[in-house]
Amino acid sequence: MGRWYVSSRWYVSSRWLVALFFVLAGLITGSSSALAQSKGTFAYVDVPRAIASSVAGEKARDLLKNNIASKQKEIADMEAEIKRMKENTDKKKSLMKPEALSEMRNTIQRKFREYQRMVEDNQAALDRENRRWTKKITKTLHEIIQEIGREKNYTAIFSRGQVLYADPSINITDEVLKRLNSRTKDWF
Repeated sequence: MGRWYVSSRWYVSSRWLVALFFVLAGLITGSSSALAQSKGTFAYVDVPRAIASSVAGEKARDLLKNNIASKQKEIADMEAEIKRMKENTDKKKSLMKPEALSEMRNTIQRKFREYQRMVEDNQAALDRENRRWTKKITKTLHEIIQEIGREKNYTAIFSRGQVLYADPSINITDEVLKRLNSRTKDWF
C-alpha cells in the first residue's frame, strides 16, 4: 500500500484513510437520520399583519392620527400668522422707518423660530407616542407567541419575514391576533 504524507514527519497509509472515511461517513449518516427522526413542529406568525390588523394597533393609529390633526391645526394657524406678518411688512416697508422695519423683521424671525420649535416638538412627541404604543403592542404580541409555543410544544415559531417558504397550515397569525385582541381590549 502507498503512503500519504501529511507532513514531513507524519504519514498515513491508504488503509487508514479508507477506514477514517467510512467512520466519518457513518457518523454523518447517523446524525442526519437522527435529525430526521427528531422532527420538530414549527409555526410562523406574520407579525406586521398581526400588529396592523389588531384592534390595539388600529386604535393606536387612530389616536396618533387625531393627535396629528389637532397639532396640524396649531401649526397651520401659526404658519398663516407668519405669512400675514410678512405680507403686511412687505406692503408697508416703504412707509416704515428703518428701525420699525428692523423690529418687525426681528419679530417675524422670532415667530418663525417659535414655529420651527413647535413643529419639532410636536414631531418628537408623536414619535415618542408611536414608539410607546408599538413597544407595548409588540411586547404583548411576543408574550402571546411564547405562550402558544409552550402550550402547543412548538420547536420554533418564526416571523413571516424570516421564512422563505412555509406551508400555510403552520401559519398561526390568526390565533395570535385573536389572543392579542382579547388581551388588549381594555387598553383604550
